[in-house]
Amino acid sequence: MKQISAEQLKSLRNDVDVMEVIGMLEIPLENRGGRVTFRCPACTSFHTVLSPERNRAYCFKCTRSFNTIDLVMAERSCTFLEAVGLLEYLIG
Repeated sequence: MKQISAEQLKSLRNDVDVMEVIGMLEIPLENRGGRVTFRCPACTSFHTVLSPERNRAYCFKCTRSFNTIDLVMAERSCTFLEAVGLLEYLIG
């Protein structure tokens, strides 16, 4: 099994743009009132917001907060290690 350093995890969580991950995973987007929302992978609603300064996504309906790893896990129904591996693959 491949070892993942704390620094690698921190970089995947904080340095990979959450909006970029949404695009890579082809999560549907909508433009609502001049702001972009995405389909929540947990509850499928579009009552979501992106926080670029925190690099997180949030769903108001199910009250879930997502970092990049959480987003991959929820969208692809995979484990933490699978999500980390997929993120590493996607970003090259």
